[in-house]
Amino acid sequence: MTYIYSRIVRFQDTDAAGVVYFTNILAMCHEAYEASLTTAEIDIKNFFINPDSAIPVVHATVDFRFPLYCGDHILIESTPELINETSFKIQYKVVLKSSDQLIAQGSTKHICIDPKTRQRKHLPAEILNWLDLGKARFLMADLDTVVIWRDGNAYFFKGNQYINYNLAHHCIESGYPKKIQQGIGASFPESFHQGIDAGLLWNNGKAFLFKGNEYLRFDLYQNRVEPGYPQKLNSGNWLGWPSHFYQGIDAAVLWNNGKAYFFKGDEYIQYDIYKEMTDRGYPKKIKDGLGKEWPLKFTEGIDAAVTLNYQKAFLFKEDQYIVYDINLGSIEPGHPKKINETWSIFYCKPR
Repeated sequence: MTYIYSRIVRFQDTDAAGVVYFTNILAMCHEAYEASLTTAEIDIKNFFINPDSAIPVVHATVDFRFPLYCGDHILIESTPELINETSFKIQYKVVLKSSDQLIAQGSTKHICIDPKTRQRKHLPAEILNWLDLGKARFLMADLDTVVIWRDGNAYFFKGNQYINYNLAHHCIESGYPKKIQQGIGASFPESFHQGIDAGLLWNNGKAFLFKGNEYLRFDLYQNRVEPGYPQKLNSGNWLGWPSHFYQGIDAAVLWNNGKAYFFKGDEYIQYDIYKEMTDRGYPKKIKDGLGKEWPLKFTEGIDAAVTLNYQKAFLFKEDQYIVYDINLGSIEPGHPKKINETWSIFYCKPR
């Protein structure tokens, strides 16, 4: 749940020795805090003059590793965390953009109070949303899997949490992230509550979700796991898979040609969904097949994959993704891209 703030050190930030004055590091961190609020679409003018609540800094600390000079380009990583219903803290890391060298680390503690009585009060909803939005940004920065659901939304999974992403409005539905077991996975087996390795929407109203050497089939119309699941991958329903694929897969995606693709490490297999068996000649190295023109990182393995309208495949690796045009058989120009820079990480407005 980290926000990134980019900044150039200015002459006014430095002291007579030509280095950044120590208190100015904390001022820069506060700039990063304000920028993160703006990212969450909070009106900071009204936020800081709100007559009903104030959120002062009650504790601040910073540790220095190396000096900064005028002209240095820095990135400030701010990670907010809820303490209780009235307070939160923010951890800061200041790094040089050119080398990722750690320059300083700091933290601030914030408490919500009533401006008139000066007594503690509950944090406002917009701050709670900001904290949750930070979690959503963290979740989408390095995915376990993503699945398009029956409602047309994309469900992004990481660990035991997931978010519901509205593809039509390019926003995150309010109330997310959620625990898998508290939402979509209420009927999942317990082992699947801890995380999903891969998933894909089949062409018959079913979704397949994979965890370790097991999988389950989910009925999208009945909104429940079908009886008899989970089953082992080697139980006879995935014919022709290499033995090491039966131990677990990394990603799965359904193409528009009647083929499903399953990825494990730097290999993949092509599965015929009508013949219900793996095509001959597989597994193949990603770099020798589908990924001949893919960036090197993506040929070494895929974290998650999904198709939109069966025309374009979105393939995710760490904090990046590529868009593959299925009909043209090529990557769209300008990729890879950062997930957090191109997918709108905002909550949907009430409709």
